[in-house]
Amino acid sequence: MPRRAEVTCRFVATGEPDTLKRPERISSLKDPESNGRSRSTATLRDVAAAAGVNVSTVSRVIHNKGRVGQETRTRVLEIAKTLGYQANPVARALKTAQSSTILMVVPQIENPIFASAIISAEIEARRSGYALLVAYDQGGSAGEVIDDISRSSLVEGVIIASFDDDDQLRQTLAAMDKPHVVINRVLPGETHCIAIDTRQASQIGVRHLTALGHRRIGHLAGRLGRFNGEMRREGWALALEEAGIQAAPSLLAEAGYYPERVPEAVDALLEAKVTAIHAATLLTGVAAIARLHALGKHVPNDVSIVTMHDDLLARVVYPQVTTVQLPTEEMGELAVRRLVAQIEQSHPRETAPDKDTGDVLLLPPGPLISRGSTAPAPL
Repeated sequence: MPRRAEVTCRFVATGEPDTLKRPERISSLKDPESNGRSRSTATLRDVAAAAGVNVSTVSRVIHNKGRVGQETRTRVLEIAKTLGYQANPVARALKTAQSSTILMVVPQIENPIFASAIISAEIEARRSGYALLVAYDQGGSAGEVIDDISRSSLVEGVIIASFDDDDQLRQTLAAMDKPHVVINRVLPGETHCIAIDTRQASQIGVRHLTALGHRRIGHLAGRLGRFNGEMRREGWALALEEAGIQAAPSLLAEAGYYPERVPEAVDALLEAKVTAIHAATLLTGVAAIARLHALGKHVPNDVSIVTMHDDLLARVVYPQVTTVQLPTEEMGELAVRRLVAQIEQSHPRETAPDKDTGDVLLLPPGPLISRGSTAPAPL
């Protein structure tokens, strides 16, 4: 069975309130034998009594739902903290069938594109009052992960990034019957998709190489026949065509999205006498640099490397990597907004952060960042 790992990001209301208004109420609820420590079994009713408000007001503050005056909110949070009150999300979920939890499934956590999308999604989920549960399955399918998590957790909606083929992903979406958003690809016939125009990103990167005088430009491809693999291959081919260069089959080598497959693909491109390589991902681009170093090749004097997505990884290797910026953080944030909008439509609450459920959205890439991995073509 493929190895699975899960990362849970839970939302906890925090604050830095002003001086406590009603110390006498709090002290009356202390355990006299606890040396001033608050009881760990405080309830919503205890907090409400100490704050001088009703239970529903405390509930709105704790769950960050509805309108409550700032002074009251501050007082309630301070008293809840002092009493050691902790909300019971399981009890709330069983009572309301609303867990305020969303699931994000990704095929690779080590891939910088998914890592940055997860971070921005967690921030936006927390801002919207939701917890983000992240899961991935190396070598498995998104459907298997969703089935496993759904049996043990109450999730209200799912964000899916998947390497599954189109038919398999459609079956997964139909079977789970939950609000969902597909990210990092466009699934034909599915409206809730947010992706990045990586065809255009590829064109930007390859144009940079042709402007440097390169004519033998190889493409280190992703998974051909799938959305992103084809988008990036098409962008490479279009940019070569613009420069009057034929996209010969020998200039194309598929490595997928796995660094361990890169050495063989790079060796094949070197046999084709390339002077530059356009890598489909930052991860495989860095792996290509490592392979060239191992073969005694100089980057960029012997072979230039350009890729896409600007992340810390691009700046900590030698040479630093020339790359095209991708709005992965925006993709993660928008996915949460659109998922929450769907959830709020199916389970109306007192407030809704964003009612735009949206259609297919293709985000444009950012600019090219020129660094040390590219140079003019060797003479």
